[in-house]
Amino acid sequence: MAINREEFIHKIKPGLMANKTYKKFFCRFKIDEKTYYKTFDFTDKNWDKRTCINKAEQEMFLFKEKKLNPKSEINENIKLNQFIEQHFDKLPQTTWTQTKKKHYEKYIAKNIGNKKIIDIRQMHIKECIKKQENLELAPRTIKTTLEILNPTFNEAIANRVIDFNPCYGITIKIPRTKKIVLNASEELTTIIQTVYRVFNNNPYYLSLYLFAIQGRRKSEILKLKWEHINFKNNTYLLIDTKNGEHQVFHLAQNIRIELEKFYNHTGWIYESFINPGQRINNIEKQTNKIKQHIPNFTLHRLRNIIVSAMAEQGMSPTLMSAALGHNNTTTLSKYLTLNYMKSSEAVEQVINSIIIKS
Repeated sequence: MAINREEFIHKIKPGLMANKTYKKFFCRFKIDEKTYYKTFDFTDKNWDKRTCINKAEQEMFLFKEKKLNPKSEINENIKLNQFIEQHFDKLPQTTWTQTKKKHYEKYIAKNIGNKKIIDIRQMHIKECIKKQENLELAPRTIKTTLEILNPTFNEAIANRVIDFNPCYGITIKIPRTKKIVLNASEELTTIIQTVYRVFNNNPYYLSLYLFAIQGRRKSEILKLKWEHINFKNNTYLLIDTKNGEHQVFHLAQNIRIELEKFYNHTGWIYESFINPGQRINNIEKQTNKIKQHIPNFTLHRLRNIIVSAMAEQGMSPTLMSAALGHNNTTTLSKYLTLNYMKSSEAVEQVINSIIIKS
């Protein structure tokens, strides 16, 4: 049907006109010498003039955005596979993003990926989760499904594809697996002494495990490059952290001493001896050397020990959280073993001091 442009007599903004009643709008704009037209009709809406104008401006913006970026065009028929591809493209390209992509492709796409977003219901997501449980995946791995779908459906709501997030109300219970660390300061001392004894004449691996003793994850250590080390300021930069942030940490003196023994100007710090130019990926053989002296040693448990030891020394939760590279203190409970004995002793001291004063 041809557009009668003469009925649009009120100018709202450049390229946007309204009819006499401000219920119908006409927009026009040009991109790369091509002109686009569209009308918006709100006659069936019980909106006031101001609301109609705001809605028309929003619709014009979205229409123009679709023409400027065809890949981002979204409609009610879009399937989850298509929408989530755009969703992943907008995320920081970190290791965690890659992990979520692989999880989606392996455990979600084949179940609900070809469904239209508007057709996906809570029962479909629960069925998807049930299949993962039948595969005996760990609860933490299954929870990744919600960590992928929740923000995706929220984005779909923001783009007015759907009105309700079908993930709402679905939870994955993670069993409490935190191992109790008693006398963390003593255990940390033993680990430090063992690391020095095992790698005494090997600055390459000694520095690697000293980074771990500072609270760094294995992936963060192995992705370090010489360009990330600032010997002048005694700092180092992590550019691919789990939460997607760039983070700067203090370079401990004992690590600096070892790094300077095999310093290179560029490239991976922990470069492969077998494949020059590539970094190492596996340190299990070296970790096993430590396990010969400390059977329960793992890099992940080491983070539990570090933060528990810091707590024993009275460090604040904010500093402990930052030391581990977290961007909020709530994650700290995953690693921190509370010293209930010392805490209860402290409470007793406070109570006794109150009684004495009263």
